[in-house]
Amino acid sequence: MVIAVIATLVALLLPAVQRAREAARRSQCQNNLKQIALALHNYHDAHKVLPPGQINNTFLADTIGRYANPNEARTFQPRGQNIQGWHGTSWMLHILPMLDQAAVYNSWNFSDNVRTNGDIGTQLPPPDLAITFPPKIDIKVFYCPTRRGEMKANSTYSFCDRIDVQNPGTLIWAQGGNDYAGCSGSGITFRDNVNNVFDRQTYWLTPAQLAATVTSVTTVNGQLFSTSPFTQYPNNVGIFGVNSATALRDISDGTTNVIMVSERRIFTQLAPTNQQNLRSNDGWAWGGPATMFSARQSPHTGLYFDEADSPHEQMVQVALADGSVRPISVNIDLRTWQNLGNMAQGSPITLP
Repeated sequence: MVIAVIATLVALLLPAVQRAREAARRSQCQNNLKQIALALHNYHDAHKVLPPGQINNTFLADTIGRYANPNEARTFQPRGQNIQGWHGTSWMLHILPMLDQAAVYNSWNFSDNVRTNGDIGTQLPPPDLAITFPPKIDIKVFYCPTRRGEMKANSTYSFCDRIDVQNPGTLIWAQGGNDYAGCSGSGITFRDNVNNVFDRQTYWLTPAQLAATVTSVTTVNGQLFSTSPFTQYPNNVGIFGVNSATALRDISDGTTNVIMVSERRIFTQLAPTNQQNLRSNDGWAWGGPATMFSARQSPHTGLYFDEADSPHEQMVQVALADGSVRPISVNIDLRTWQNLGNMAQGSPITLP
């Protein structure tokens, strides 16, 4: 009888304990986003612009136009032989000093790309004399505590595309993931080859290429306006992009009405070869799909790798451009969500 009573009490109390734990983890996730937002503002104070969404110096092209070379970040090069100036880094690398991670930032060799920094590493000065591999270091503030505490490349997140997956080396990249991403806008951001997940990167269309994507649409009152499905178009553009240099003054829709950083979608299962849109990238140092998202889809649809999502029930947490952090319902109106994603569209927004 006593055992039955105790079991009943435990059954009643356990959900409450779990809810309390989740509330604490959600609060820590919110604090992570707040620290990231403040770091971005501190970077802006020092440089007068926000960090580039990603740095790429080489490009490929498809039938639509130019996109960042997918090999720039992930192809290993012997030290001192980076003759093409390959980089491939993300905005997250550049705010490390503002997140009490100056030691990781200072160990980065900016003459090499991401892959070489992770495979060769940097020897620390005396008295340490150890080798550190900066992009494979877990940065706690880049992880949502509800979702995970590390990359877990050999278990839950083993199906994510990582820099070392295409050409694996002797040192497996089992650390250095991220659960947050910068907002690229509300249009198509990434070139996604459905037959080859390794041929995926951020579009950086030339003005002529972007103009070729523009079409005219008739409104309900009979007026014509121009539009394009791509992120670079002024009505869709967000804070982060390839080699971007966004200043707060460029956010004409108001910093309280534009998303800067959000929790992001991470698929944990390997997608079929013809559905590479269901395979996520992972790695805080890796510029592109691993560290940027698009607001073209509502959060939590599960349709595409580039959407916002959260392990917290019925909500996704975002950091707005003014530095504030707030939860957004996954049932938010799509048009409102897209307007939150672009920074200069001109529509008034009422935050739910």
